[in-house]
Amino acid sequence: MKRYAFAAVAALALGGCSMGEDLSSGGTAVDVFHRQYDGAQFAAIDAAAGAEIKATPGGLAPILERIHARLGNVKSSNRTGFNDRVDNGDHRLELTYDTTFEKGAGDEEFVFRMTDGKPVLIGYHVKSDALKGGY
Repeated sequence: MKRYAFAAVAALALGGCSMGEDLSSGGTAVDVFHRQYDGAQFAAIDAAAGAEIKATPGGLAPILERIHARLGNVKSSNRTGFNDRVDNGDHRLELTYDTTFEKGAGDEEFVFRMTDGKPVLIGYHVKSDALKGGY
């Protein structure tokens, strides 16, 4: 019985380390995204993204350009939630942020596929009253 309890505790401890590393690398990826977004490097964001984003008709760059025109640069951003999961070998990290832009506030969601411990952007969503009526 003690052996099983130890194995369960060890598995939880190892999983916690991985989750901490995932959150750290995901947070760094969001910081890079925000710097590129603020620098109008939309093509660079699109180029580094995963196949799911590359399949977006017209690409992500023109969408980010329109969002930037409506919201402006990022003034501050605070993580409000996360989901780190593995499902049949597909490792995804979802991070949500409460973000203040120059022209309004919004909620951002980043979806990353974790590949060899590195986050690859496969989804980006932003909700903001400043975007009502489309972007």
